Amino acid sequence: MRSGGKGARALRVMRRLLGTVAVVAALAGAGVLLAWQLPRPISETSAIGALWHRHSDELGAAWNPEACAGGVCVQDYRRGSIYAGDSGSAHIVRDDAVGEAFRERGGVAALGLPIAEESGSADRPWQAFQRAGIFSDGGGTALVRGPFWQSWLRYSQERGGLGFPKTAEHADRRGTRVQEFVNGVVYLRDGKAVPTISDIASAHRRTGGAFGPLGYPKSTQRAVGDRLVQAFDGGEVWWSGGTGAVSVQSPFLTAYRERGGVGGALGLPTAEASRVAGGSMQPFQGGVLYRSDSDGAIRATSSGDIQTRYEELGGPEGELGLPAGEKVDVPGGRYQSFAGGVLLWHEGAGVFRMDAGNFAVWAADPGRFGWPVKDSWTDDRGAHQDWQKAQTVLREGRLLAVPQTPVDASTAVLLCDSQCDGDSWIEQGARGAGFPNIVKLGFGGSGYLAPIRGLGAGFAESVASNRLLLPDGDPGVVIVTLGGNDAAQQRATVEVAAAEEQLIGALRTIYPHAAIVVDGVMSRNDAAHAARRAMDAAVTERARRLGVHAISVAGWVSDYAAPQADNVHLTPAGHDRIGPHYADALRAALGR
Repeated sequence: MRSGGKGARALRVMRRLLGTVAVVAALAGAGVLLAWQLPRPISETSAIGALWHRHSDELGAAWNPEACAGGVCVQDYRRGSIYAGDSGSAHIVRDDAVGEAFRERGGVAALGLPIAEESGSADRPWQAFQRAGIFSDGGGTALVRGPFWQSWLRYSQERGGLGFPKTAEHADRRGTRVQEFVNGVVYLRDGKAVPTISDIASAHRRTGGAFGPLGYPKSTQRAVGDRLVQAFDGGEVWWSGGTGAVSVQSPFLTAYRERGGVGGALGLPTAEASRVAGGSMQPFQGGVLYRSDSDGAIRATSSGDIQTRYEELGGPEGELGLPAGEKVDVPGGRYQSFAGGVLLWHEGAGVFRMDAGNFAVWAADPGRFGWPVKDSWTDDRGAHQDWQKAQTVLREGRLLAVPQTPVDASTAVLLCDSQCDGDSWIEQGARGAGFPNIVKLGFGGSGYLAPIRGLGAGFAESVASNRLLLPDGDPGVVIVTLGGNDAAQQRATVEVAAAEEQLIGALRTIYPHAAIVVDGVMSRNDAAHAARRAMDAAVTERARRLGVHAISVAGWVSDYAAPQADNVHLTPAGHDRIGPHYADALRAALGR
């Protein structure tokens, strides 16, 4: 029994000893853990210590002493670390997504020291390091490094900077290294980072980006006064606060530069180029450039009354079509030609639309009719134009005067020399033959070839060249009484007859429904008028050969004893003596 009691006591002693050992071991371990968790000293003078004291609540106690090696000092805390370099500048790297990515990607050795504090919002923090930027959007972190990062830093304050990365650095389908951001894109060209930023980047994207007509950026944006411009392989993008960012691409870019570019009259582009009927266009602050598909030519309209009227008439989609030339200044006004006509501006009067034919008449001699006072208009008779000095109508290349009273079947149009001065035998005969309305174009000293004073040519050439305007309308008869001055000037009858034929051809075109009568040359029967009688025979013979009516008046002065004022002209009594006889001859010729 004793021996049993001694054994039990020994077992109890052993258990107490083991328990004591366990307690001692536990206490020793707790002491070690407690010692590790004790706050470490923090410098009062170092850049790291000074920053910690400002952010102690945020960072918590230090895990370790401040340590420096290789020009980098660091101290770790419960909720982050502080790094400082040789410059003495210290920055915090927090224990969050950005800090975790920093450590996972090699920390200071790979990315360099932090160069700024963490920025952004709680759900989108980012931080800048010497060789990279780390961005977190809640779904992960993205890295911007190398030349892309240097470009990002350079333009971080430029109209909002590039913003968060949307993609990692990668090669596009042409092999160009690129990284996209919320507010732009950075391209690596020849080892150099070239960014597009903000509005310019948006304009680049609208045109198809690097794979559109603009292509890749050639250089970074630059300031031109208060404007920005960036050059691309296929054009330029200009930006201003008033116009936004708009591209100018080939082929408009060359024409834009030729006109002075942004410093010229056109100013900044206000919208992208677009297609129009027959070509394309691009508007600018000071005008519009138009390109024609037919010839590739680029022409401009400039701001002002002409462009405003052009746009009111429908611009390139309207009746005028594309510009055919640029604005031209002339004394007192200016004009611009278009495919469908001309716009002519006169100071104080406004802008008038003219057809090309009437404009050519004006351009040949602006003072002849003065400025237009109405737009051209066209009807079945031709292209009408009202001028300061006249009203005209252009038909098949023939310019005609619009008379104040209608020229109709009761009208006789007289083309004559001084024989029809006053109430002449020609006019009396026309009235007597049933044509009460007389339109007389009489020019003393003129003839088929003998020049009309002030026009420099005879009737035939003056009518053909629109220097002499015949009246518009449908007369009953056209009476031509010429040749006396041609005879006096000893013009060859064959040449006079050729000019007569030219004139009759024009009259047939202008007055297709009118009877045409050619009078001979009023003369006496004596030898002094032999040349006049010969000319009478030549012109009446040619008229008959051409199938028009001819009335020879050779010798009538003698035949009817008509008094003369001089060697060739009749007195009023002489006209009265001849008039009834001519009326009879005219009625007979016309069958009236």
